[in-house]
Amino acid sequence: MPRLAVTAAICAALYGLAIGMVHSPLFAARNMVKLPLLLLATAAICGPAYYLLARLLGARAGAGALLRLVLRMFHDTALLLAALAPASLFLALTLRRPDGIGLGDYPLFLGLNVAFVAAAGTLALARQARGLLREQRLGLRRGLLVVASWLAVTLLVGGQWAWYLRPFFGVSRQDTPFCLGSAADYRGATNFYEAVYHLLRPPPLPAGFLRRGWR
Repeated sequence: MPRLAVTAAICAALYGLAIGMVHSPLFAARNMVKLPLLLLATAAICGPAYYLLARLLGARAGAGALLRLVLRMFHDTALLLAALAPASLFLALTLRRPDGIGLGDYPLFLGLNVAFVAAAGTLALARQARGLLREQRLGLRRGLLVVASWLAVTLLVGGQWAWYLRPFFGVSRQDTPFCLGSAADYRGATNFYEAVYHLLRPPPLPAGFLRRGWR
């Protein structure tokens, strides 16, 4: 199991480097620390929740089996993200940059990478959960409930933890700290879910923001 954690950390660091280059080499270097921290901390928090939900919904798997499942799931997620790192790096280096008129291709880059992370996590969870649920013989309905509950927990924990560790990308060229915590972003969002809503329905930017940040 330690080997799975080390491999996941290395793969997450590669993906973090790729997406960080949309801003600067400094962000890329920071992300090589923050992406592994994001994955491994989310796994540590989600593991007990997965176990409780599985038991509540009728699974009789032991804590050890579920721990191995969680580690393999986040290992697979990191591998999938590492496979997408070259595409993200290419986009980071070639996208149309924000200027005094608009954000360019930055919202597309952000949206694509959110989708990459969501898809990689969902595929990894489905792959690992399928074998365990088959062993437990929960039936289709109860098995789907277990997987759906695990996905919901992963979104709640991983999304907000990612928000706390931001910035991973960074739209402004102004200096930012390593971690912004619960501070509002450039559009006023104070949590992950509000930021996703703003991505779909963008509010007006603060007056003069782009002129100050991307000079």
